[in-house]
Amino acid sequence: MDAAPWIRSQLELHGTVEHIGLDSYHLSEYVHAARRETFGEDDADGSAWADTMMHQLKHEGYSAAWQMAIDHRQATSGSGLAGVDRLLGYMSERREMIRYPEFLARGWQIGSGPIEAQCKTATSRVKGLGKRWDGPNAEAVMAFSCLENSRLWQNYWLRADPAAN
Repeated sequence: MDAAPWIRSQLELHGTVEHIGLDSYHLSEYVHAARRETFGEDDADGSAWADTMMHQLKHEGYSAAWQMAIDHRQATSGSGLAGVDRLLGYMSERREMIRYPEFLARGWQIGSGPIEAQCKTATSRVKGLGKRWDGPNAEAVMAFSCLENSRLWQNYWLRADPAAN
């Protein structure tokens, strides 16, 4: 997910997800913003730094990438510090969500593409010629569609009705 606080609170409220991960696309936006502010737009060293940072996040995990960002901050001065500080703040607030090596080992996606596609699919269930829904029913159809497509249908119903176990 993109780590918006309201999304996380909704997932936690409804208890339908055991593992919440920050999608790599949104984190890469902060990595590249820090790169641009410290190296400039088209600097080859900056591109190499950002590639290495994303590689660290994906294969070595949070701690290795955190240390790389700290080292970069110590080597940075002037106006470039603000971008690195924003990256460090973003990472720090989402530490428990940046578990890419674990997620990849489980065969899970770390990018936002599948989620974005699911959003498009879910809304297509209720939009279209001849389809008429009121708000609560449209939301229910989309929720059921998402449960089915995410293969969480059984998990949801076991939690929703523990007596059915």
